[in-house]
Amino acid sequence: KITNTGLVEIPMGTTLRTVVEEIGGGVPNGKQFKAAQTGGPSGGCIPAQYLDIPVDYDNLIEIGSMMGSGGLIVMDEDTCMVDLARFFLTFPQAESCGKCTPCREGSKRMLEILERICDGRGKEGDIEELEHLAHTMQQSALCALGQTAPNPVLSTLRFFRHEYEAHIHDKKCPAKA
Repeated sequence: KITNTGLVEIPMGTTLRTVVEEIGGGVPNGKQFKAAQTGGPSGGCIPAQYLDIPVDYDNLIEIGSMMGSGGLIVMDEDTCMVDLARFFLTFPQAESCGKCTPCREGSKRMLEILERICDGRGKEGDIEELEHLAHTMQQSALCALGQTAPNPVLSTLRFFRHEYEAHIHDKKCPAKA
């Protein structure tokens, strides 16, 4: 959800705002920037409050994202962050080799919870269970795929927890997705 899509190379330390607004031309159709996701399917979501962060390895890690493949996906106000987390978790869940239980079962359980929340069937305790599963995967999965798979969920919970709560308690999506 950016005016100018494509491949660009920027120097380390360029701010996210420069990439989104100057190079990318901003969010089209008068919509508001909501977040950017970096690092591929295992990266994290960066909310508008961090638009002025210099993009580099340490800064991205500090706010729950990562450089990863160097990709950047821009979201506007119409993006449901719960659905986005669900979408990004489908990749590592499908790609898990199945060797270790934390990744194989943890990603499957997390995806089931996210699907339930997105379908309007979320229940009390789902957020805490997502956090528990995510931290267990980060600490005990055998490879980087399993250790980083929870990043989109954790970053959206950190910065957009109110959207999860609205889905679960009010059975409504704040983004109207």
